[in-house]
Amino acid sequence: MKTNISKLTIVVALLLGSFSCNDDLLERSPLDSYSDPVVWSDINLVKYYLNDLYNSVEYGWNQRSHGYQTGLFVGETTMTKGAELTDYGRGTISAGNPGIDRGHLTWQHYANIHKLNLFLSQIDALPDAYPDSEKPRIQSEVNVLKGEAIFLRAVFYSDICRSYGGVPLLDTPAKLGEDFSGYLRSTFEETIDFIVKDLDAAADLLLLKSEMEMGRATKETAMALKSRILLFAASDLTADGTAANEYVGYANPNRQELWTAARDAAKDLMDLGTVALEDFGAPDQETAAYGYFSLFKARDLSSPEVIWGKMHRADDGPRINTNLRNGLNGLSCHGNNAPYGNFVDSYQMADGTDFFDHFNFNANDEYINVSSDFTDENPYKSREPRFYGSILYDSAVFQPRFDDLKQIDPLGIYERRTRTVIENGVVVSERFGLDTRQGPLSPSNGNYTGYVMKKFMDDEIIGRDMANENIFVWIRYAEILLNYAEASLELGDTETATTYINMIRNRVALPDFTGDIMEALRYERKVEFFSENVGWFDTRRWKLLEENFAPDLYGVDIKEVTEDGVTSTTWRKISAAPKRNFSEKLYWVPIEQDELNRAPQLVQNPGY
Repeated sequence: MKTNISKLTIVVALLLGSFSCNDDLLERSPLDSYSDPVVWSDINLVKYYLNDLYNSVEYGWNQRSHGYQTGLFVGETTMTKGAELTDYGRGTISAGNPGIDRGHLTWQHYANIHKLNLFLSQIDALPDAYPDSEKPRIQSEVNVLKGEAIFLRAVFYSDICRSYGGVPLLDTPAKLGEDFSGYLRSTFEETIDFIVKDLDAAADLLLLKSEMEMGRATKETAMALKSRILLFAASDLTADGTAANEYVGYANPNRQELWTAARDAAKDLMDLGTVALEDFGAPDQETAAYGYFSLFKARDLSSPEVIWGKMHRADDGPRINTNLRNGLNGLSCHGNNAPYGNFVDSYQMADGTDFFDHFNFNANDEYINVSSDFTDENPYKSREPRFYGSILYDSAVFQPRFDDLKQIDPLGIYERRTRTVIENGVVVSERFGLDTRQGPLSPSNGNYTGYVMKKFMDDEIIGRDMANENIFVWIRYAEILLNYAEASLELGDTETATTYINMIRNRVALPDFTGDIMEALRYERKVEFFSENVGWFDTRRWKLLEENFAPDLYGVDIKEVTEDGVTSTTWRKISAAPKRNFSEKLYWVPIEQDELNRAPQLVQNPGY
């Protein structure tokens, strides 16, 4: 496999400059400015044109680092440090106030769709610009480039569709002076059919991952996205027969057909035989934890599990500062995107049992061990491997301190506890944790939850001084297997669903699940894809948003008291954010008012 996509040249950047990626649907520079024969008669310039569109693919909201994604809206992580909510969490988003973009406000992708439609209108004529002796080679390259463009159009439409529902479907380039006031929303069903048709066409044209440069679209990426969008389409949100209108669901859904299509899409990719789960080193749980963590600190996309993603360089291109943005304030980092205690406590124990089978809260909201199997009072002991691969918790070893704090912390732990020493009833010393909001270094960057997202960070990168080079993962094989399990389960094939749910569990050294199979499936999707821009879509398509919003979002306060030589530690649940406000309208995103002003014929989503 080749290394990576080529860089966009200055000349092509200038050619594209008249069409900003923020242009609205109805407010566009004339697309005729792209018809320069220099571009459309040169295979290399055409490739550079397409590269610009790859750069527009979102991984949540990724301008800064990993972790800025839609899981924020369902209580996975904080907004910056915590103690605040987004407009979405407050239930106050509207056409005039759509809120902060974490990858759910995708209407702007129409700008990319217009560029792709122009590309597709020109690409077939490219071989005619070459001598007969070169035409077969150019035609072969054109076929692949066309597949890439059709796939990228499906990516942008699928992102828009999963946030807004059915949308205007445009497959030809705009003409100078064209009147867009007659554009109407297509139904949800029509939109899904359009996306699937594009993905099938792309898969027919694209090469396998092993034959392509890393980061480019492949046959596997088209098949994977088809699996993802058909699972979304078959789910309760859009296909249980209660959709408010034909723009946010099927008018007359045939669930058997929809689930069958979702199952078969996943199975087609599985049968291709070119992707596989990464080996994390099970059955050893410590090895499995590090294997899970390491998948996301990889510097390239060569893992057989990674179907599609994006690579980064520290010295060129967009600077990604994951360690800086998400890391410990005691290492001069910013502590953003901190996991909430609610999510942390959802991780099972090492034997696959529920955390709350072993711990409860007392009247003071302190964690109390009630287990006969796990006797340590520390709630972070004996947890499942993905917990240790994803979460930095108090006393977890991560990176060495800088010289000014090494004497206090020679091990390089994440320190959130307050340490108090009492002698003869008198407090003789009290020291706040190095990574708290009362710590000695950058205290305002301490978060309110007591946890840091370890997942996506690189333990070899010093966030204060260095940019990250690890990959974004856009879709991976574990998702396809759980898509297949879910569709099989909905079709009554419990045995097949059980096999693939346990496959995901066993590769992180967990035993087979027990209890309700749907709960087991949802657990696996929740923790396996933590902060991978999956949870918000899952919560919505399962119609569990109200249930998700119900609990208060909490963190942890830890106190270690040594009194007359005897040390005791308490872990107490504390509030980490205001109460969220559920509204039925939050299942979909509003079309923004500026867009409605330009195109008042567009039907707004329910509740807005």
